[in-house]
Amino acid sequence: MTVALSASARPGQLQELVGRLERHEGFDQVVASLRAGQAATLDGVWGSACALAAAALAAHAPGPLLVLTAQPEETEDFLEDLDLFLPPDQAPREQFPALEHLPDEKTAPDEFFGQRLRVLNRLRGATAPKLIVGPIQALLQPVPEPSLLEAHSRTIHVGMTLEMEHLVEWLQAEGFQRMTAVALPGEFSVRGGLLDLFPPDAEEPLRIEFFGDQIESIRRFEVASQRSVQPVERATLTGLLATENARGYLTDYLPETAWAVMVEPGELERIGQQYLQRLQGVEKLHTYLEVLQRLIRFPSATISAVAASSLETTCRLKIESVERFTGDIHRVREELDAVGADQQVYLVCPTEAEIDRLRELFQESRLAREGRLQLLLGRLHRGFRLVPDRVVLVSSGELFQREEIRRPAARHLGKVIDSFLELREGELVVHVAHGIARYRGLQLLEKDRQVEEHLVLEFAEGTKLYVPTSKIGLVQKYVGGTKARPRLAKLGGRLW
Repeated sequence: MTVALSASARPGQLQELVGRLERHEGFDQVVASLRAGQAATLDGVWGSACALAAAALAAHAPGPLLVLTAQPEETEDFLEDLDLFLPPDQAPREQFPALEHLPDEKTAPDEFFGQRLRVLNRLRGATAPKLIVGPIQALLQPVPEPSLLEAHSRTIHVGMTLEMEHLVEWLQAEGFQRMTAVALPGEFSVRGGLLDLFPPDAEEPLRIEFFGDQIESIRRFEVASQRSVQPVERATLTGLLATENARGYLTDYLPETAWAVMVEPGELERIGQQYLQRLQGVEKLHTYLEVLQRLIRFPSATISAVAASSLETTCRLKIESVERFTGDIHRVREELDAVGADQQVYLVCPTEAEIDRLRELFQESRLAREGRLQLLLGRLHRGFRLVPDRVVLVSSGELFQREEIRRPAARHLGKVIDSFLELREGELVVHVAHGIARYRGLQLLEKDRQVEEHLVLEFAEGTKLYVPTSKIGLVQKYVGGTKARPRLAKLGGRLW
């Protein structure tokens, strides 16, 4: 018997489950409550079914759906789960991350600054995302007010009359750094009639070609190859805004048609309050109550495994967690047969190689022989069972009790540094032996009666590594190559 195999990872592989969930008793009442501008509660939602429920609500929301989680890593998992359930033509979902540093810290804007700015600009533009997912910490951190963002933005387009020097002056006034070549957000360079710049909210830099005082073309290009990849008719540029005095809220940018979803509201409040209690300079942040009051101005739903008693419209979904597997390869086939007895089972695998391995392992299982097992390429973080539909979702990692370690390919992360003068304090770098760190400047250290300048690299948990400038070849500029949220590596850890 051949186990069904999905040939490639694609959005909406499990979109049909959204329709099934919508037919659960009480779900239509939740939607009706939100459409009426009121609140609602979804109870009994376990594991990655939270993303399924959010996808179902997004299908009915008249505007953007803002989903709030308790932890940054939960946001990443949620987004990957969502990809299984969103339709292929769904407008791209966006992550609204928390900044690594408080707004008054004198560091170069990090990648999260750019991601946040991209969401704000998309919300005030014509292509607002359908789904925005972020942790509570991200909403507690202020954003520039809409009027401030407007004042520090300008739009350029092909055919526009504009002196290059005027644009260069504007970029410098807005905090962009002039470089010999563009590698990181916030940089620009000039070569003859070409102006390269990397907007802080862009995933790729722009190459603007001038003919006299007229913009002849605008193209996106790749940092590594410097090759143009896509023409652009117009682009909105936003400066590197100083955010020390910003007091805006993400909700200031949401249209009236937006809905809000809070995943495990009790945990949201606990984590949010803990975050505020352990920080200095907390007066620069919003309080949890301020954020909550602005959220509930929009139709809002809570999603919980076990919801507190509420007078709101409540739908108790018949969803169950999946039994824990032993991880023993000799027993897992029988265990999966037992879990999926008389049910359709979707087994989600992160790679094609994993699919091939498990297809061979399960081809003689009862599920496979009866045509009730399908292997899909994607990421599912916590399996669940839709009880009325007799459907089980489980990940290959859960079968063997292992968690996937995300490590971007090293060759895409770094760009060679010829001199420490190329580095700006606070930006991300890659140590070839230890991984992603943040550059914290230079420090003179004495060893064997010799004094030498060292690069100070900060890793996770505030651990610092001092690299002699004579060994600068061990350190590269971080240039990305992945859309995943970059984390500082743990010095001495095994991830790198």
